[in-house]
Amino acid sequence: MASKWVDGRDIKFLLHEVLKIGDELLGKGRYADHDVDTVNMVLDSAAKFAENEIAPTYPDEVHRKPVEAVFKDGKVFVPEAYHRIYKLYCEGGWVAVADSYEVGGQQFPATVAAATSNMFLSANQAFLMYGGLTHGAARLIEDYFQHELRDVVLQKMFSGQWAGTMCLTEPGAGSDVGALKSTAKRNPDGTFSITGTKSFISAGDHNLTENIIHPVLARIEGDPAGTKGISIFVVPKFRITPDGKLGEFNDVTTGNIESKMGIHGNSTCTLNFGENGKCIGYLMGEEREGMKIMFHMMNEERQGVGMMGVSIASAAYLHALSYAKERVQGSSVMAMKDPDAPKVPIIQHPDVRRMLLKMKSCVEGMRLLTYYCYFSMDKLAIAETDEEKDKWQGMIEMLTPIVKSYCTDGGMMVCDNAVQTYGGYGYCREYPVEQMMRDQKINCIYEGTNGIQALDLLGRKLGMKKGLYFMNLLGVAQAEVAKAKALDNFKDEAVVVENALNACAGTAMQFSKLIKTNPFVPLIGASDYLNCMGDTLMGWYHLWMARVATENMPKAASDQDKMFYTGKIEAAKFFINRVTGLVPSKLDNLVKDEVSAMRIPEEAFAV
Repeated sequence: MASKWVDGRDIKFLLHEVLKIGDELLGKGRYADHDVDTVNMVLDSAAKFAENEIAPTYPDEVHRKPVEAVFKDGKVFVPEAYHRIYKLYCEGGWVAVADSYEVGGQQFPATVAAATSNMFLSANQAFLMYGGLTHGAARLIEDYFQHELRDVVLQKMFSGQWAGTMCLTEPGAGSDVGALKSTAKRNPDGTFSITGTKSFISAGDHNLTENIIHPVLARIEGDPAGTKGISIFVVPKFRITPDGKLGEFNDVTTGNIESKMGIHGNSTCTLNFGENGKCIGYLMGEEREGMKIMFHMMNEERQGVGMMGVSIASAAYLHALSYAKERVQGSSVMAMKDPDAPKVPIIQHPDVRRMLLKMKSCVEGMRLLTYYCYFSMDKLAIAETDEEKDKWQGMIEMLTPIVKSYCTDGGMMVCDNAVQTYGGYGYCREYPVEQMMRDQKINCIYEGTNGIQALDLLGRKLGMKKGLYFMNLLGVAQAEVAKAKALDNFKDEAVVVENALNACAGTAMQFSKLIKTNPFVPLIGASDYLNCMGDTLMGWYHLWMARVATENMPKAASDQDKMFYTGKIEAAKFFINRVTGLVPSKLDNLVKDEVSAMRIPEEAFAV
């Protein structure tokens, strides 16, 4: 029976047949100790863990009971089921799959670690956020925290014994981080006294671990206003003695946890630092480098949030597919006038098939989009020349805002279609797709809203290195177009993708001129432009997957493999012709002098 949580066949297809990590990554540089067999063992273990241990902790599939973090008497308690799977998660080494041996990691490629996260997030995002944030905070400390406690903290965090968070947002300073009010006062011993309140802190407090390490943005007294004056500090929930043991409570208190639309199992907290004047923090990096350092973690987290979007979408699609095969309703469209015609599963109805293929093509394309970003990180890690390093760094810079925004907006659309496939049942808590849809929404919001990602792409990334990174990305895509043109079965689709790539390049040039003369046009169109870029890159990825499927079809070992490759080919044709093909006309519309959004008086929005 096919899984409703993990698409292991597609994951292995991307890693081994499309990205060919066996040739491109394994056995090289920091990945010298690993081969395809060891990677497959990791993937198989991850799939079993996701299916057998994590998925059952998603809101109970039989009774659909909510699984929620609870705030009581000033303390936070995670769902009881999380304790067991967190222990197993840590014992399995899943916190540090791609991290160095020096910190207790397994030093696999980031692409492999991303694949395991893909499986785990599909099964329960709220749970995975505890380990994911711990890993992100530990990576930041590894790179920037030069202190005698560094090694102790890293060992505890990468093992999962201690947890971590990311403390940026304040009640009056969300996207505008420079407006923060948290302060740091110098102490004679070189530490800092931290005072302030942080809000919407995912996994901010809980009872999974004995200590939680908070990277906290704050302004040292006397430093300038705005983002330039911000520093970053390591602030433990409990102080740490020189020998690595827990000391006294560090005056980090939880004000409340948020009552949210989704991810109920994750504790989203308001944290108060230094209410009693006893909160100690340690400077990370240099003074006034807080934003630069935090963005190191933010960029990795943005790629991770894109993976969250793909993962929930994947599970929603697989659940909808399973339901569509089982749910019998109506007769075949070819026999609809026959009152005695037998009833058929809804997967036989054209509009349901349209929704299913839209979900399938979006999920599989977005999965490769996210994996390719991690693959670029791996290629950067083993690059030997400055030119190579710059090429792959450019790919990461270009893809990060697209991965975060496109894959979460797309993930929301997939969840919407999954609920629609179930019909009225999808709207009820009897089935998990309604929870998936609610869980998905936060991914469009945190780690920089999708609107901010669009502005980042438009305002920073397109012009980096005078447009070199952008043109390099388009060039790699064009190389795949050239290969597809050699296939009789995909000549037409190759032209569609080529036209979309050219349209993206042309619109970027027009935007660069308009930003100086009529800036509201590109600013209003930024989100739509990012989505057009995503639709275009997805066309490239589908051409790539379809070419590989076409080449491997004759070597298919089973009828099941043949069906898998057939699915890849048909999904590519569907997406390229029905989605990527619309890009040029959409972009033509974006450069028109249409600024109603800015011209309309505020009072006219509602009278």
